Amino acid sequence: MRRLLFVLLIAAYSSVSVAGEPMKPQRIASLNLCLDALLLKLVEPARINSLTYLSGNPQFSPFAKQAQQFYLNRGLAEDLVPRNPDLVLAGDFGAGDTKVLLTQLGFRVETLSLPRTLADISVHLRRFGELTDSEIAAEKMVRELETQLARLDAHSSKPIPAFWYASNSYVVGADTLENELMTRAGFHNLALDKHISGFAQLDLEDLILAQPQVIIVEASDVQAFSLAQEYVNHPALRKNNMQIIKLPATLSVCIAPIAVDVIENLIQQKNALIH
Repeated sequence: MRRLLFVLLIAAYSSVSVAGEPMKPQRIASLNLCLDALLLKLVEPARINSLTYLSGNPQFSPFAKQAQQFYLNRGLAEDLVPRNPDLVLAGDFGAGDTKVLLTQLGFRVETLSLPRTLADISVHLRRFGELTDSEIAAEKMVRELETQLARLDAHSSKPIPAFWYASNSYVVGADTLENELMTRAGFHNLALDKHISGFAQLDLEDLILAQPQVIIVEASDVQAFSLAQEYVNHPALRKNNMQIIKLPATLSVCIAPIAVDVIENLIQQKNALIH
C-alpha cells in the first residue's frame, strides 16, 4: 500500500509543471492497438512507456517486431500503475474499467475517438500530436496523407461495382471509413444502392442478385472460421464470375496511419483483375 501511494505521489508531481500545466509527457502508455501504431510512428521510443499486447502479434500488427521491444500491457490497471505513466491513451471502446480506475488513481487518461472518415483522420492525427507533444511529426503525416489522396484522386476511372464483405455476412455501407477507401480506389459500393449505412447483414442470395464484379474481404476474416470464409469459397460466386480481393489483415486493422497504403493496395489488386 505504501509503495502504491508513493508511486501515485510521484506521478502527480512529475506530470505537472510549476505553472500547473501538463508537462511534455515522457512515459506514454497506450490501451489501444491503433494508438500504438501512432506512438511508434510519431513519438520518440524513449517516451513510449507501454503498448498493448496485440501490437506484438504479427496477425494483427504490421509493426509487431518493433512493438515487441516495449513493455506490452493487457489493458489492466495493474499492468500500468507500477510503470507510472504520465499519459495513458485510450480509444472509445475497450478497457473501460481500466480507464476509470486509472483516472480515479490520479493518472492522466486521454480518450481519442478513432476516425470514421478520411477527413476525420487529419483531425485525429492533429489531436494525437497535441496530446503527445508531437505536433510537428503529426502535421507532417497529415500533409503527406492529404497530398497522396489528391494524387490518387487525379487518376480516377470508371467505378467497378463491389461489396466490402466482413465476418458473419456483414457488408459495409455509407458513413464508414471502409466505404470511403473503396470509393477512392475506384469501386462503386453496391451497399449504397440498398441504402445501407454502417454495417448490415446481407445474405448470399441478395449479394449475388446485386451482381458485384468484386468482393473485398479482409484476410483475417477469411483465415478465421466465419461466414465470410464460407461465402468466399462458395461455388455460386465462381459461377457468377465474381472476383475476390483479399486485403491483408495487417492493413485493415488500424487504417488511420496507413489509409493511402490501403487505397493503393486496392487499386493494385483492382488493376490486376481488369488487365
